Amino acid sequence: MAEIPPPPPQLVSVPARTTPALRLFIFPHAGSGAFPYRALAAGLPPWAELHAAQLPGRESLFTATPYRSMPSLTDALVSVLGPRLDLPFVFFGHSFGGHVAYALARALRARGERAPAALVVSSSRAPHLPLGRMALHDLPRPALIEAIRRYGGTPEAVLGNDELMDLFLPPLRADLAMYETHTFEPAEPLAIPITTFGGRQDTSARPEQIEPWREHTSAAFTSRIFDGGHFYLFERSKAAFAEALCGVIEEAQRTS
Repeated sequence: MAEIPPPPPQLVSVPARTTPALRLFIFPHAGSGAFPYRALAAGLPPWAELHAAQLPGRESLFTATPYRSMPSLTDALVSVLGPRLDLPFVFFGHSFGGHVAYALARALRARGERAPAALVVSSSRAPHLPLGRMALHDLPRPALIEAIRRYGGTPEAVLGNDELMDLFLPPLRADLAMYETHTFEPAEPLAIPITTFGGRQDTSARPEQIEPWREHTSAAFTSRIFDGGHFYLFERSKAAFAEALCGVIEEAQRTS
């Protein structure tokens, strides 16, 4: 029996606290739903809307088939985001989500659509760099769980719960496969500012692997490294990260 194709992604939204002037689109890390990123809305300017991408296979779409190729995912996201691109907007992606955000910005350019006012990528190695580690998406279950443990960010109570892992691992494997098997195609740099964030103690996306994102913009490039590991933005550098992201959004609004 043929596999049921994935449904369109959804957007989990937090409205602006006043008249909206800019939209922040968030693309979560591999295997994650939108929920962990909703809290970022509290640190945004009152005129900024937050829209976090909810990909099939997790949270409200947990029974749906996940996407397994970057082109099909970006095509679907272009359709979902299209009606909301009438205001200036910023893309933010963490880890795997950084590559989704970048691919989506390129897809919009190829279609002649409005470009993001800024692209922010976090804990994400530059897309032209080799993987630099063993592939994770096809590891046996115990080895994959141990790899997740090393990344941090997932409570031990979740890692040790077989029922929760039964739900979590399929979309995680799909996202990892999408990233690990995707072939980077060189292209002209984006004509939009790129900001990179990372964790100083992150061993999977080290500062020197994040810095080469500068090659993918012909506009301004800035980078900031915070204390913490791969999930620094949810841990000890949470407040500093929120302030830095707010600064990028305010600058994007001023220059839009």
